[in-house]
Amino acid sequence: MTADRWAPGTHITARSIWGGRIFAASCFVVIEDAGDVITACTPPGTVWKRPVDLDGNDIRLPHVEWRLRDDVWRGRGMVRVWMRDVAHSVLIFLGDGDVGGWYVNMETPFRRNAIGLDLRDQHLDIILSADLGRVRWKDEDEVEEAVAFGSMTAEEAAEVHAEGERAVEWIRRGDHPAFDDRWRTWQVPEEWDLPVLAPGWETLPPAI
Repeated sequence: MTADRWAPGTHITARSIWGGRIFAASCFVVIEDAGDVITACTPPGTVWKRPVDLDGNDIRLPHVEWRLRDDVWRGRGMVRVWMRDVAHSVLIFLGDGDVGGWYVNMETPFRRNAIGLDLRDQHLDIILSADLGRVRWKDEDEVEEAVAFGSMTAEEAAEVHAEGERAVEWIRRGDHPAFDDRWRTWQVPEEWDLPVLAPGWETLPPAI
């Protein structure tokens, strides 16, 4: 990393943190780092960590004791775009001749660290069709469950919904930095090595 930016091709680790513990961890290859906008890719075959309960069942909310297990990214790969001080990122599912879809993930604004980015997922998501003509809200039930459990306040939930509305408005305005037609035909370079989780990813802060 030079001048607080990562060079293209750098491998970084992104972690979702809940209650001072890592709830998920993924690794990426940096495509571009403009400082305020970071674009990176998870190539197919990349191994990442997802949360499961102590019996090994997948979970979506941090309401039980959890551990992390390996999972493998399938399909043609995914591009993810983070924007500084913005409470969502965008996942772009790569396809054949067009994107497979666009996915707006509500989360706290990212914080850089020595190995990558830390944030906290905030459950709510928005799925847009490849042509942006259809918009579908996803996991609103998880937000309601989080409020009922107490892991999110009603005020936080309202702000997450408001962030989703702002994201949709930004997309429809046509100047959201993640929604770039180049991704419709972009493919993962064959010469790229698969990224792996950085040394020290298990600790807060990263022990490197």
